[in-house]
Amino acid sequence: MSLRTRLVIFVLLFGSAVLTNIFALVYLARSISDSMDEIERIRQRQLVAVQMNAHLRDAEAALYRYQINGEAGFKSQFIEQLDNFSNDVEQYHQLAIEPNEQQWASSLEVAYQQTLTTGSDLIELRDGQTAMMEDFLSTQSRLSTFLLNDVMPNRPDDAAYTSSVSEMQDASRAMLSAVTSYLASPEEGKRVQFTDAVVSFQQGINDFRSLSQSEDEVRWTSDALAQFEKLKSLGTKLIGGRDLQQSLYANFISIIFNASQQTIVGQIEPHETKKFAQEQKDLLNSVWVASTASILAAAVISGFAILFMFYLSRQINTRATALLDGAERVTHGNLSQPVEISGGDEFGVLAESFNEMMRELANREERLRALIGRMAQIQDEERRLIGLDLHDGLTQLIISANMHLNTLNSQIGSRLNAQTLQSLDVSRTLIKQSIDEARRVISELRPTMIDDFGLEQGLRQYVTELCEEQNWESEIVTDLRGLEIESSAQAAIFRIAQEALSNIRKHARTGKVRVELSAEDQSLRLRVQDWGQGFDASLIQQDEAEHLGLVSMQERAQMINGVCKIESELGRGTRVEVDIPLDSLVQRSRDGR
Repeated sequence: MSLRTRLVIFVLLFGSAVLTNIFALVYLARSISDSMDEIERIRQRQLVAVQMNAHLRDAEAALYRYQINGEAGFKSQFIEQLDNFSNDVEQYHQLAIEPNEQQWASSLEVAYQQTLTTGSDLIELRDGQTAMMEDFLSTQSRLSTFLLNDVMPNRPDDAAYTSSVSEMQDASRAMLSAVTSYLASPEEGKRVQFTDAVVSFQQGINDFRSLSQSEDEVRWTSDALAQFEKLKSLGTKLIGGRDLQQSLYANFISIIFNASQQTIVGQIEPHETKKFAQEQKDLLNSVWVASTASILAAAVISGFAILFMFYLSRQINTRATALLDGAERVTHGNLSQPVEISGGDEFGVLAESFNEMMRELANREERLRALIGRMAQIQDEERRLIGLDLHDGLTQLIISANMHLNTLNSQIGSRLNAQTLQSLDVSRTLIKQSIDEARRVISELRPTMIDDFGLEQGLRQYVTELCEEQNWESEIVTDLRGLEIESSAQAAIFRIAQEALSNIRKHARTGKVRVELSAEDQSLRLRVQDWGQGFDASLIQQDEAEHLGLVSMQERAQMINGVCKIESELGRGTRVEVDIPLDSLVQRSRDGR
């Protein structure tokens, strides 16, 4: 029986159970839809109630701050919060359905009008008090300046005269202190203090009138009395206004409390919470009824389907696992072990196709590896030829130019002026640097150290010379245990180390490098590590074109059946690690012989 036929039987078994469940789901969907609509309306009313309470409290806080500070921003904030509260009340009125909800909405509209009226009266009273307080302060300042600068210096030696003026001066200050204190904290003692200061000023001006002798002093008496009367009148109005303000604010707080705590918190919110709980209960009952009917009706049919599915899933799991294991082996490069699945169903056909694909991939990989190896040999040969051309051509020309400059310097150096002689010395220095750079490039293009000393000693000498040139602290560890390696593999390993060190020289900005080449139990390992600035290693896969040197190291490692890992972290350096199986190196060595 094919897999498709088995699946059709399984679908038919479950289809009958699904049809039974559909009727239960339709009932459940209608119940949920109705309940969700009602819950949404309750949620909206709850949200509006919370907003109304918050806006009322914010309006109260804004008005209180305006009464204390008198900043215009708090007044506009009070109006804005009341407008928001009015909008919320209107929205709640639209959402209200039951008679008690309509009644609560109407009471909140009345509370809004009362709050707006009382708050506006408080704001108007606070603005008037501010203007009167400025007039009061100005009048007291003028009176004090008048007594101190004009009246007091007239008869400095007359003790009775100066005493009456001082009494008026002290009384005006006491009036100012009493009024400002009462506005800050309306206590009865401050009102009495203001009255005592008024009486004291009147006594002082009476004494001053009896002591007046000149026309100026008589005129000063009238001026002081006029300013005193104005000061007394303003102080009395300020104290009375403060009492009215306290009364209005108490009424304002009462309105806010009734609307917020009694109506919103005490009635609306418990009502909506109760309705929400009832809707939840109804919804749970609907779910229970639909679920029970669905489970009981489908239990028997589902039982048969599950037994059939268990048998079918075991077969599918076994065959799918075999295919996945084969794919995992292909991922790790194992193309020699086929997938073994018996039977003529779809999995058997798929396994045969998969095995054929593995055989084709193995053939292509072998051809590709041979091609890459040949390309690497050609590339090394081209580098060698380029190095020879540079050595026999460009380098010889630069050396010849250097000899001519040296000859020129010895012949006419004593006859040149200082500036010309300096330019000649700079040219000779640049020529010498060019010779050194050309020799370094030739050395990298045509590394003769492997041919002269072998891989182990040649790599050690190359690293030592490079570290001396770059002033690096070096650590070199080599131990091949007498392992014989094919020349092409030696060149690939040396090229990987050379490329890694070249990247360190160009980018790492390090002061220390470590190079290790050692033969272990199962593999030959090459490690090149620095402690420089590092980089983001994930960028190699994202943009290979910008990291051709790193990619080339990985490709050279793959060419000799090795794996190249590049680990780097910003600020902590980079490590290049290449592992090559010893079996692969030994096999290549035997093939070379």
